[in-house]
Amino acid sequence: MPDPIVYAGQGIRADPINALVQPHVQAHVGSFNVPTGSSTYTPAAFTTTLSSNTASMWGAGAPTRLIAPTTGVYLVHGGIIWPAALGAVDARGEIRINGSASPAPGTRVGTQRGSSGNMQVVAGGVVILNANQYIELYLNTQSGSNIAAGVTLGITRISAT
Repeated sequence: MPDPIVYAGQGIRADPINALVQPHVQAHVGSFNVPTGSSTYTPAAFTTTLSSNTASMWGAGAPTRLIAPTTGVYLVHGGIIWPAALGAVDARGEIRINGSASPAPGTRVGTQRGSSGNMQVVAGGVVILNANQYIELYLNTQSGSNIAAGVTLGITRISAT
């Protein structure tokens, strides 16, 4: 859509401005229970959105999924805050597309080795998604007991192709 033209003294409605913003959502859960186990990866279930301009990109009916409303290139952004309960062991995250068993190419979540509390790793990357495809953030810990992590993940369309 072209930039709206506004003449002196003229008002502009919100719709043309909002149409300039690409679809985006950022979802959050303050305390997600991550089960322990070296090969146990669990998708984070989000409880709320921090920001969104397209309601269909996240919903409580599928709380683990961030859904692309249209085909395009999407920037993936977010992070995980690991608590002190992680201790000296490893924790990981993987961004996956459509429930795949392996990480999506072009994405990255740092491995955290130990946490004395409030240690954060960043999730990022670029993925190509078709309309209605989705991403999820899978978490893993080898702590010996379940731990609660704070998780934020978002996607923003940066290009139609």
